[in-house]
Amino acid sequence: MTDSDPMRLRMEAFVKSSQKQIVKALESLEPKSRFRIDSWTRPEGGDGISAVLQDGQVFEKAGVMVSVVHGKLGPAAVEKMRADHTKIQASPTGQTPFFACGLSLVLHPVNPHAPTVHMNYRFFEVVNADGTLTSWFGGGTGITLNGYANLDLTPSYLYNEDAIHFHKALKETCDRHDKRYYPDFKKWCDKYFYVEHRKEARGIGGIFFDDLDDKDQNEVFSFVKDACSSFLPCYLPIIQKRKVK
Repeated sequence: MTDSDPMRLRMEAFVKSSQKQIVKALESLEPKSRFRIDSWTRPEGGDGISAVLQDGQVFEKAGVMVSVVHGKLGPAAVEKMRADHTKIQASPTGQTPFFACGLSLVLHPVNPHAPTVHMNYRFFEVVNADGTLTSWFGGGTGITLNGYANLDLTPSYLYNEDAIHFHKALKETCDRHDKRYYPDFKKWCDKYFYVEHRKEARGIGGIFFDDLDDKDQNEVFSFVKDACSSFLPCYLPIIQKRKVK
């Protein structure tokens, strides 16, 4: 894969490679448990790979998922996207082709002293009526004190050194590409992880962004790859320290 290949192919290759790397790293922490790998097909177009581990000694449940899908967008969906991407041109047929590709994960450790973590990086592309492409990236990485599955049931504990390490690693990654990214994306993540009815944050946050197309596509892709690749250095030292009860 080279820089001259279509971005959709480059992103697909990257997320599939990242999934294998992350699965291998997480399995190295588990004495016995392994991920179950399942491939699936989307009838409307596309496919994906699900990697799930459960009832391990370190992770109660862990999912690392890849999806690569394509199809047609109706007029309502296109009009909604045009709010952030004015270059999108709806197809005169009312069915606008799209492509979406991404990697997402959720990890729920057994030990309540080890934090739950979420990560997602994705690419979206629309084929305009004149044949040109409009595309953008989105995603982020964040730590929560309680996971979705056991929110308010399993207590979790915050360690300042873990929060400092996690955010320092994310900031260093962002700063290599744009000094604005970390403060902007941290603020976005803090808002995303805020539980309004409880008036409190769901965790220590991280970074989050969407509709990112503010630079040359290759520059943005370089940032997304770097941000996604920073996940293991961000999280592994924490889980290695907190995995033992």
